[in-house]
Amino acid sequence: MESKNFHFVKYEFGTVEADDGQLAGQMSAHPLAPKKSEVLIIVSQKMGTPVFPNMGHQEIVERLSHLETVLIWKEEHFEQKAKELESRTGHSLFDRSKFITALYEMIKDHSRDEGISWSTVENYLTEFCKKD
Repeated sequence: MESKNFHFVKYEFGTVEADDGQLAGQMSAHPLAPKKSEVLIIVSQKMGTPVFPNMGHQEIVERLSHLETVLIWKEEHFEQKAKELESRTGHSLFDRSKFITALYEMIKDHSRDEGISWSTVENYLTEFCKKD
């Protein structure tokens, strides 16, 4: 069996007891330091899959440390919405090879104030993936 490449993102978050921030940073980086932590690992076969769209490393760490919810939009969501729309018409409407391009455009263009919804996915499906 031929091996495949898998890409991953790994974040550890948790708590350490320390006298100051510098010591806490050293302890959290040391594998044997006493700490309570959890590790989040997300694996993908697709290089560059946007795990946390439009967020820098520091923002991801802050959200994880405050246990905020992060919404993840993927190519599969475009497939799901396409199937829903195609079931209404009874025929294929979208070029599936363009889903990843539409996803990246949607993430690149979106406003954090407005967010991304299913109607946003539908708009990008129509704009970038609709067959002629």
